[in-house]
Parts: sequence; C-alpha cells; structure tokens
Amino acid sequence: MGNDKTENNGAKSEKKSFLPKKGYGLIMLIMALVAAAFMVMLTLVSAFPKEMTLAFVAVLFVLLILVYILFMRKSKGLRIFGLLLAVIFLVVYGVGTYYLGSTYAAFSKIGGSGDSRVSTDSTGQTKDITSEAFNIYITGIDMWNNEKGLDLERSDVNMIVTVCPQTRKILMTSIPRDTYVKLHTAGQMDKLTHTGVYGVDETLNTVEDWLGVDLDYYVKCNFSSVMKIIYAIGGIDVYSPKAFKSSISDYEYEEGWNYMGGKEALYFARERKAFNNEDDKRVENQQAVLKAVLNKMMTSPSLLTSYPELLDIAAEDLETDMSSEDMQALVRMQLSDLGAWDIEMQKITGEYDMDYVASLTPDQKFQVYRPDDKAVAECLDKINEVMNPTQEEIQTIEEEKKKTNFIKFLKGLKGGNDEAAESGEESE
Repeated sequence: MGNDKTENNGAKSEKKSFLPKKGYGLIMLIMALVAAAFMVMLTLVSAFPKEMTLAFVAVLFVLLILVYILFMRKSKGLRIFGLLLAVIFLVVYGVGTYYLGSTYAAFSKIGGSGDSRVSTDSTGQTKDITSEAFNIYITGIDMWNNEKGLDLERSDVNMIVTVCPQTRKILMTSIPRDTYVKLHTAGQMDKLTHTGVYGVDETLNTVEDWLGVDLDYYVKCNFSSVMKIIYAIGGIDVYSPKAFKSSISDYEYEEGWNYMGGKEALYFARERKAFNNEDDKRVENQQAVLKAVLNKMMTSPSLLTSYPELLDIAAEDLETDMSSEDMQALVRMQLSDLGAWDIEMQKITGEYDMDYVASLTPDQKFQVYRPDDKAVAECLDKINEVMNPTQEEIQTIEEEKKKTNFIKFLKGLKGGNDEAAESGEESE
C-alpha cells in the first residue's frame, strides 16, 4: 500500500514535470499569444520576401523552445536567464506585431485612395508590376494641407516615372507646368498646370491624349506630404550644381552635396527665381529631390523601421490609385535583395510664347510653354526603350540578382546609405 502511494506520487510528479511552474507557465502562454499575433500580422502584411519571413519565424520558435527549456531547469540561474530571454522576446515580437499592424492598417488606408485606373498589359490582363514595366504619373499640387479647399488645385509638378523591374531602371520624364496642351474634356488649349483645377483625371487623360502613353497609376501630393515623407526617412542628400539662396525662404544651398530635411528639400525643389532659366532649373531640382528620396528608400534597409510612419503619412497626405497588394508586392521585391536601381532623368523642352488660355479670360493672351516636337519624340523613344527592355538587359540583371542574398541585407544595415550616396555622386 505504502509503496503504491509512493509510486502514484512519483507518477504525478513526473506528469507535472512536463509543465513549468504556474508563474512561468503564464509567461509561456503570453509568449505563445504574442507569437501567434505576430505570425498572423506577418501573413497579412505579406510585404517581406520568403527568406526574411522564414528567418523571423525561425528565430521566434527557437526562442520559444529555449525559454521553455530554461524554465524547466532546476537551476535558479538558468530560470532567471530564461526570464530575461522571455522579456526580450515579448518586447521584440510585441513591438514587431505593433509595427506589422500599423503597416497593414496604413497599406489598407493608402491603397486605392484615389479613383481606380486598372493597370493591364498588352493582352488585357492585370499587370504584375514586379515583372512588367509601368508608368506612374506624379502630380504635385501647389498648396499645404491647411490650404485644401481654400484655393484651386493647380498641378505645378508633372512627372511621368517609368519603372522597369526587369532591368531595375527608373526614368523620370518631367513636363513643364505651363506646357500648352489640349484639354481632354473641353478640347480647348490650356496650360497643363490648370488641368489640376478640374481634377486628377483631367490631368491624366490630357497627358495620355497628348503623348499616347498609358499611365498605369498616379500619385497626387502637396507641399506638406513631400516635407513629411522626407522627414520620415531621415532626410536626404541632394546634389546642387551651383550655390544659391532661396528667394522664398532663408535657406542657402552649397555647390555639391547638401544634406536636407523636409523643409529644406521642399524649398530647394520650389526655387526658380535664383536661376536664369527659371522653370527649367526648377524641374531639374524637383527630379534631384525625387531621385534622392528613391535612392534612400531603395538602398537603406534601416528604413524598415520607418515604414509604418512613412505609410501613415502617405495615407493621410497622398492620393493614389495603386492597390495595397501592388504596394506590398513592390516592397517585397525590393527587400528580397535591396538591389540598386539605375535612375535616369529627362525633360520635355520647348520655348515660351503668348497665347489664349481656356481657363482664363478669353480676351487676353498669357505666357505658355510650347513643347518642341522633336524633344517630345526623343522623350517618348526613351520611355519606350525603358518599357521594352531587350533580353540581354534582363539577363544581365538576373545574373546580378543571383549574387545578392539575405547576408547583403544584414550588411546593408550599416553601409546602405553610404553606397547610395556614392552611386548618386557617380551618376551626377
């Protein structure tokens, strides 16, 4: 009898040994819930490449198992070490879950915030923008957030950004704001900047009518959104061919590289009075700022920590018709190897003239910009060249991709920005 009782107690003791003590068990339960929440959000965001996702999950399970093993040890020191690891786990994956949740909410909010323009390929199928070239039209409105509804929304920045993922090429084609074009709806001649008054669709349709280029997506921004985005990514390095002082602010810019926060970059891009060829130089500066933003966003993995804030700003201050699924696919593609992109810039040139403008008084001529037909044709040829790469170009990039991996991502945490600055300087 006594022996049986002893054996039963031993069996109970052995049974209990598979579970940590009550306090430690509660910690394990909390860790399991955080792990489950993290994996759910990781799946929903779907913005990270497979290798990175597997790494996140592998570390998660290793830590869970290690903490469990340490909690089961008799040594108080090992259990304390397990408790320390549990705290680290909860902080890291708790913050990670919050980060992923914020990212998912921002993706959902910004995706398709504007009127939808379905992006299709030559066969009429929806484009896969991670493997097919596409055009984004950037229209910049000359106002701050607090001025919305107080003034007409003129489109002062007009740029076609042609993106070819197959060759990692980006081509910016700027169009002067005073370009004399035929309005899509009214069929009358007007300045391109005035199309913004009638809405972004009028701008897009007018440009498509004129150039015959399909614009797959658009991004509509204003002064506030540009400034906030640049602050969110930690500022940018912009190259200025000459030193000048802003005529609309107190900022001064040196010849060469200038580190700029959001406001400095905004006034750099807006300046025209400091130059002889006012609008032409302003267009070039706008391109330089956008190039700097793209370079930093695409080559610095440390920006992973800025994505929620960046997306939240974009959701509040930008309007776009790009879906959240397409955004996630682009982020996932870029994070897969953080490969560098070749960014080129061009602009449609012409000359100023005086003519009647449909949206202004009909009995007076105003200054307009007549685009040069030859310059327009050359710009269109370049767009088509980027949109339709050769097999040789595609093969070259594929070979380069094979040399990149997750280790490059980790190394890039330290050197990504320096590499971007060096490549930007060489391209100048």
